[in-house]
Amino acid sequence: MRMIYSDRGPSPLDSGKPGAAGRDSTFGWWGAFSIQKFVNQNPLSHTHEDATGWLAYLQQFYDRNFWFADGGAQVWAYEQAYDNWQDRYGVDAVVAVYHSGHGGMDGNGVFFAPLGAVWDGRSDAVSSNMAFGDEKVNYVFWSTCNSVRVLDGHTPIRTWAGPNLGSRMLFGFESTSIDSPDYGRKFWEKWRAGQTFCDAWLNASWDIYHGQAPSVAATGPTQAEATNRLGSERNFFREHVSDAWYAWRWYYARSSLREAATVVPELTVQLAPRDPSAELARLGRLADFPQAALQEVQVERQGVLSANSGDRYVATAPLAARWVRLAEANHRNTEQLDTGRAVDLARAFAEQHADGAELVVESVHDLWQNSGTKDGSRLGEPVSLETHVTFRQTFDGIPVITPGRGEIRVALDNDGTVVQAHLSTREAAGSTRTPSSVVAPPSGEGPRAAVAPLPRDPAESLAAAQLRLVEHLAVVGSDAERPADDVRRRLEIRDVPGTSQVGYEIEGNEAFPAARKLIEIGQADSMFRTRRWVVAPLAR
Repeated sequence: MRMIYSDRGPSPLDSGKPGAAGRDSTFGWWGAFSIQKFVNQNPLSHTHEDATGWLAYLQQFYDRNFWFADGGAQVWAYEQAYDNWQDRYGVDAVVAVYHSGHGGMDGNGVFFAPLGAVWDGRSDAVSSNMAFGDEKVNYVFWSTCNSVRVLDGHTPIRTWAGPNLGSRMLFGFESTSIDSPDYGRKFWEKWRAGQTFCDAWLNASWDIYHGQAPSVAATGPTQAEATNRLGSERNFFREHVSDAWYAWRWYYARSSLREAATVVPELTVQLAPRDPSAELARLGRLADFPQAALQEVQVERQGVLSANSGDRYVATAPLAARWVRLAEANHRNTEQLDTGRAVDLARAFAEQHADGAELVVESVHDLWQNSGTKDGSRLGEPVSLETHVTFRQTFDGIPVITPGRGEIRVALDNDGTVVQAHLSTREAAGSTRTPSSVVAPPSGEGPRAAVAPLPRDPAESLAAAQLRLVEHLAVVGSDAERPADDVRRRLEIRDVPGTSQVGYEIEGNEAFPAARKLIEIGQADSMFRTRRWVVAPLAR
């Protein structure tokens, strides 16, 4: 296998030449907003990393037009009068824009994004006050809760058809989303593997938490063009399109099939070092690649190896995240695959390609699609296009609980054909270790050992980890006018039912005992809530 190295990886730009550069050598391609400290909402922890993770890949090609953080993110940049301020700053000053922060939607389908400073007496960007896509922007990423809603009477048309004056695609969430640093980075990781913009957004979000519902909408002058753009676009284009039709897709959990583990592992598991070229070769055999297809493979400094043969793709990325696309899904068949049959078909595939990993079925979710006209004259019914079955890796019956690690996710179309799969299982090195944190220390009285420390209690460990998280949020949200104690008192936190679990976390080449749960932060009836993972190592 011959490796072809690239410093930058593939470019997401269309083949057309960029326009003339403005000041500071920018070309009007991309910009971002991220807010962790808000005027009047609870703080967040990871939005800056989220936005810069999205920008980092793009800035290999051209510099960003802007990145406004915290108090720099103000209402003027989102409204038509100034959304292309100085032909450089604002939502409509770039082809692709990324916003990471709080988000919420009212019962009328109006989206609100709290910002970091007051401008013109206001501190919320409101969808009904926006008008974008008549200048530059074609791809709008809302990395916030409830930004592209698709259920309970909501549609992307209801929220975004008014503000949208020519943009091609919108990315967001139907549900409350996790406060995570990884959406932007993982989006490009998935895209570099060969996935479309739509698939990359859905799969990146699903890596972070299977209980949230990422969503993507695309536009076009006809239903066919909007649907085709949704399912195939993977380059940034400057040309605007008619939004006479909208088509949208989203992931939604159908059923959870695994009870949360309660047994605390006693040992750490040593994992075999990765061999990315061997991983790619195995994927090539899985996809029935001809031998010549893997004689040369692309590899970049970000650590993604990929190859394709016709419409089949294989890729392996950091953290052993592998992806294989095996076939074009038959989306003409819209009769939803039965859960039992889907699990049986997926299990046969997963066990065949698990390379000896122990697996337990975890959950089933659907890829849904709908479409409608901007004027409201036609609105379809949601259809399930694919069924995705997730299996969780276990060591001696105890599961890996790190999101996006130790998994096999199998996607089947409604014919029952396996069309793609995500694999992130790891091979055990055949050895285990007693965690150093439970080794009995010397007593200080000759060779006799002191009493060994007891294993940490999961509930107590999670409570301590949650307390540390609260202290961190209090510091992030504090300033001269808002002491940390005041921020702390405003935080309203509750556990998300059914999310507490114990098992193995994977870090590097080690799987260690840990506990994990999901919490929701914000008043229960508030429009602006977020969720966070709380993780507590139990032994290292």
